[in-house]
Amino acid sequence: MVNFDGNCYQKLSDIPDQFLNYFLQLPIHTHHFLIYNGKIIMLEENYFSIMASLRRSRVRIPMKYTLEYIQEQAETIIHDIKIVEGYSLILIKFYRKESPTKESPVCDICFLMESLRLEWKSESIFLTLYKDHHILAESFSNLFQSNELLRKLAKVFAYENNFGACLLINNEKKIAESTHGSVFLIFGNKVLTPPLSSGVVDDFSRKIMIKFINQNNSYQIVEEEISVYNLQRADEIFLFSFIYGFIKISQFRKKKFSTDVSKNIQDLFFYKLKNQF
Repeated sequence: MVNFDGNCYQKLSDIPDQFLNYFLQLPIHTHHFLIYNGKIIMLEENYFSIMASLRRSRVRIPMKYTLEYIQEQAETIIHDIKIVEGYSLILIKFYRKESPTKESPVCDICFLMESLRLEWKSESIFLTLYKDHHILAESFSNLFQSNELLRKLAKVFAYENNFGACLLINNEKKIAESTHGSVFLIFGNKVLTPPLSSGVVDDFSRKIMIKFINQNNSYQIVEEEISVYNLQRADEIFLFSFIYGFIKISQFRKKKFSTDVSKNIQDLFFYKLKNQF
């Protein structure tokens, strides 16, 4: 089932033809709700993250898009697919209803909501670097859609060369993110991650991982620029996103990594996540 702007349909093709044109353009914002045992994790934080991104997109946000309304729409998907136990994912995409014009530059919007199959895997992976194209180190890159094509190109490169994921660098030759989520490097009890100024996506999964590490007395989170050289100095590396889950890195180039600390962070994080922080 899909939920299009508050109306539910069994499949995408059931949506009336006059509305399908909305999907011919790129969405202005994409957001993932993580569901545990049928409930949205950190609903309020999710909502404010969505609203902040929509405001940056310079669109007319409907008054009905309240916290309660978004929750109700997500719950229609949850109830339809009978999510009872474990983790699941709901995707929501927002679209302009028309292209901006001189007479009407700020447009109305609509949304499409559907469930996604989780692709979380437990094994550690080999990591490589994608250098064909760069992310711009600026705030526009913080929006999910800005570099989605680049992430897909890098993913093709990784899979064609038998790697699990690719790191993406910015125009200043610093690490920005990966094809499979935000990047975290472990140096003793410090966990380093690229700052928003590097061009990383300001994703909700990144926010809550940083929040978790900040609240944990055993580790210290540091947001700072990361060079490619620093990757091989790190004790461990892991990636995180709601789509791909927690990914431990076993090797980058000739450097082989332990995964013991990453595994500990993973276990503590998901325990905390189940209890809604």
